[in-house]
Amino acid sequence: MAKVLVVDDDLIVRTIVSKRLESAGHQVLTEPDGEAGWATIREQRPDVVILDVMMPKMHGYAVIEAIRRDPGLSQVRIIVCSMKAYASDARTALNLGADRYLTKPVPPDQMAAAVEELLRDPHPARRLPPEQVPATGVTQAGKAAAGNETPLSFRVRFWGTRGSVATPGPRTLRYGGNTSCTEVRHGDHLLVLDAGTGIRELGDSLLSEFRGKPIRAHIFVGHTHWDHIQGFPFFAPAYFPGNEFSLYSARGAGKSLEKIFMGQMDSDYFPVLLSDMRSSLKFVELSEPVQIGPVNVSFTHLNHPGIAIGFRITAGERVIVYLSDHECFSRMYGPETGAVEDKRIAEFARGADLLISEAQYTVDEYKSKKGWGHSTFDDAVELAGETGARQLAIFHHDPGHDDAFMDRIVDECRAKANKAGYTFHCFAAREGEAIEV
Repeated sequence: MAKVLVVDDDLIVRTIVSKRLESAGHQVLTEPDGEAGWATIREQRPDVVILDVMMPKMHGYAVIEAIRRDPGLSQVRIIVCSMKAYASDARTALNLGADRYLTKPVPPDQMAAAVEELLRDPHPARRLPPEQVPATGVTQAGKAAAGNETPLSFRVRFWGTRGSVATPGPRTLRYGGNTSCTEVRHGDHLLVLDAGTGIRELGDSLLSEFRGKPIRAHIFVGHTHWDHIQGFPFFAPAYFPGNEFSLYSARGAGKSLEKIFMGQMDSDYFPVLLSDMRSSLKFVELSEPVQIGPVNVSFTHLNHPGIAIGFRITAGERVIVYLSDHECFSRMYGPETGAVEDKRIAEFARGADLLISEAQYTVDEYKSKKGWGHSTFDDAVELAGETGARQLAIFHHDPGHDDAFMDRIVDECRAKANKAGYTFHCFAAREGEAIEV
């Protein structure tokens, strides 16, 4: 008999796997999130740990890292069981120290067989079972607070709307060529969503606005792929003493958030070091919602290569949801397999006054780009309609989509929404555009 710990935020998965392993004579423990799972691992020292990647509080990669850093846990066998079928995620898990990477749904008998195989072999080779090798995997890039606060609207301005790579030029003048960066203000509270090349112009605007007064902002990064952080070295306010910036994201796989930002400013790539930024920089690896005055920011895991998260920003009755980058689970895996995860995303996005949703491909384009980690325009329209959004901002425009193409897409999306009986206002985000929510 072995001691097996199942760490997964899906109760159904925990129940099914537990019953099958208990029927084989194993002692089974369960935990609903990575933080609780890591505590149980340290206390119980299980023989095998089965864990998901996309979990609250502490994602699966961080749990693997923690296990492999502890010499007392060297004999623990690790099976990752995830909905994410990207080859890059499987490689990351194995490189960090997982022994197996299985793509959900995994039949209970197959899971039991994987456990038995690892228990029999004292030195298992870390590998993907042949039948589980991903076929895809191309990577790309409450009420108002007490005190003097009164209910205020959000003011949103798009500084970068392009996905994957910046595409300046005459073909993208109206919708913009800078990569992801969105400014969100609520009273005196300044939030920034992503630090793509658009953050450079935001920084210049802030310096002009504040005129030497201290600038304080909270920068939320959905993931650290190049197009979402590339502008940060050019964010001028970060070089001035007296300014304060908190940067939030999920911990990456193998590197801390601070090391990732430090790495892109290594002297091999950039002539200025992160340490040359004279402002106060605070790097926060998210494990729970963040409260900034009356503004609450929560997050959920998205379906994109690596660790990627989306944000829900609430203040009083107003809600903004930001989902970039994300591939619809049902479109990638089929509705029978992907429905549960799609429901999780829908519940996270429900009731948004503004849904900022990455929508990079037409349905025809998606056929050749399945597994790249991006959604279709149809997916965004359907999500906005099903979750009762009041406005849908199509975002993260493909580098190959010029202004004329985006004009046609907006017309098509509005027609689809009208045909389905949806009442939300649909538009494509434009660089420099400002709206009130």
